[in-house]
Amino acid sequence: KQWYQRRVRASTVRAEDHLTATHQTALSRPIYVLDDLIPQGVLSELLSHVYSSSQYYYDDSEDEGETDNVHWISGYHTHQFVQSNLWTLVRDTVTQMTGHEGWYPYDISCNLNRAWDHTRIHKDCFGKDEYTFLIFLTPDYQPGDLGGTVFYQHEDVSEIVTLVQNRFGRVALFHCEIKHAARPPHSSLSLARYTFVVKVARSKLSAVQREMLTVVAHTQDTEESEAEQWIADESERLGNDPDKLEALFISLIETADQMRHSDLENSLLNAGK
Repeated sequence: KQWYQRRVRASTVRAEDHLTATHQTALSRPIYVLDDLIPQGVLSELLSHVYSSSQYYYDDSEDEGETDNVHWISGYHTHQFVQSNLWTLVRDTVTQMTGHEGWYPYDISCNLNRAWDHTRIHKDCFGKDEYTFLIFLTPDYQPGDLGGTVFYQHEDVSEIVTLVQNRFGRVALFHCEIKHAARPPHSSLSLARYTFVVKVARSKLSAVQREMLTVVAHTQDTEESEAEQWIADESERLGNDPDKLEALFISLIETADQMRHSDLENSLLNAGK
């Protein structure tokens, strides 16, 4: 089984027991640092999957006018991730720290940074009440190895709110509108910096729409405004039912995967002739 298929009982996490630091921007946007939150078995399983099964793609796109300049990314489908025990822990932690329920993921990825990569200061969203759950996933890191994440005041990037050091299993949970940047590993190191990132929206409907927009806009030859209108029309047709919209999205993903597999087979057959 894949790691994301290993569903377990409901999480019993008490996030406040693992809270080691709290920071706020001038606009009261929170940054929470949590240590030893994720059980070692879950961390080991996740790390094993990241090392052995993740397929990274080169991404030089810009999101809503900004980019993190993280070029090597391995993405995951949310409908698979929500089957995992890790999602249960993420959901319960975000619920406890924010005091709001209903969170649902719309973007799950593993980011890889090397010493010679150049990351940029960016936000994860604009004008939305969403959070990012970031897991530092490189073992044996020391503070001098760099590889942490720097958080800045809302717009004034000349002032640093805090630097969260890279520590294996550490979690940084922060509001999506906080400007931040990954720090690459020290130039003397050959190992990469791995982070596993889960971005969550306030409702399942909003999350499914967000993920659909990203996939449609990046894979189809269409303007983002056209994709947004199509998603809005489909949502209305389905009565704004998030489960029905997700089912439609999954069917589209499966059809696209089948078409890619068929195209690959045809290419291989033609190459062998």
